[in-house]
Amino acid sequence: MKGTLLALHGGPGGSYDYLTPLFGLADRGYRVVLYDQSGGGKSEVPKDRSNYTMEHFVEEVEGVRSALGLGKVHLYGHSWGGMLAQGYALKHGKNLRSLTLSGTTSSVPMLESELERIFEKLPPKVKAAVNKYEPLGDYQNPEYVAAMDVFNRMYQCRLDPWPETLVYSFAHSSIPVGETMFGLNLVRVTGNMKYWDVTSQLRKLRLPCLVICGDHDFLTPKLHRELHKSIRGSKLVILKGVSHGSMWEAPGPYLQAIGNFLDSV
Repeated sequence: MKGTLLALHGGPGGSYDYLTPLFGLADRGYRVVLYDQSGGGKSEVPKDRSNYTMEHFVEEVEGVRSALGLGKVHLYGHSWGGMLAQGYALKHGKNLRSLTLSGTTSSVPMLESELERIFEKLPPKVKAAVNKYEPLGDYQNPEYVAAMDVFNRMYQCRLDPWPETLVYSFAHSSIPVGETMFGLNLVRVTGNMKYWDVTSQLRKLRLPCLVICGDHDFLTPKLHRELHKSIRGSKLVILKGVSHGSMWEAPGPYLQAIGNFLDSV
C-alpha cells in the first residue's frame, strides 16, 4: 500500500457518498477512507448546535485519524471539506503527507463575491425567484426549488441524470448543520463561517499540495488560483467543461490528476 487518503466531504452537513469515485485510487495502491462528519449522512446528530463549528470539525478529523490508527495521511477535502482540510492542516499539519483541495476556497468573503458575479449571469426568472423567496425564508416554494435546480445543473453537476450517490448526499444533507454554519441562501452567508478567511495563514504550510477544480464550478477557478498562489509549491489543475461535481463529470482526468500528484509525493 502506497499510503492512506483520508477524504472530507462537503456540506457542511453532507455525506461521504458522492465521493465514492475516489475509491478508484485504490487501483493505484492507496487506501481510501471516507466517513460522515457528525450531523450529516448516517452519523449521529448532536443536539447542541454549538458543536457546529470549524474548530469542532477539525478535532473530529483528528479523532478519526487517531482512532483508526491511520498514521500520517494524504488529506483530501472537497467543497466545505476543503475548507475543513485547510483548518486541519494549519493545526495538525505534522500528521499529513500531502493536501488535496478540490472545489473549495480559503475565504468565505471571496466566495460570496464570486457567487454574486455568477448570480448576475443567471436567467432573469432564476434571479427573480431567488430574490423573492430567500428574504421570506420560503426555500421549499416550487418556484425557488426550480430556480435552484437551474443553478445546480449549471454549477453543481452538469450530468443528466445526476449520479444516485450525489442525489442521496443532497437528500440526506443536514439542514441544521448547514444553516448554523453557512445559512440557506444562495449568495449570502449568514452562519458562523461568514467571516472565515485563512488565506494569509496558508503561507505557513510546508507540505505538498494539489489544488483542483472544474472551470464551471461555483467555487470558481479564481478562488483556486488564490489558493495556489497562497500555498507555496502547490500544483494547480483546472479541468475543462466540468463543474463542482468534477469527480463524476470527468472521473478519468480527475483521478489521474490526483493519483499522479500522490505518486509524486
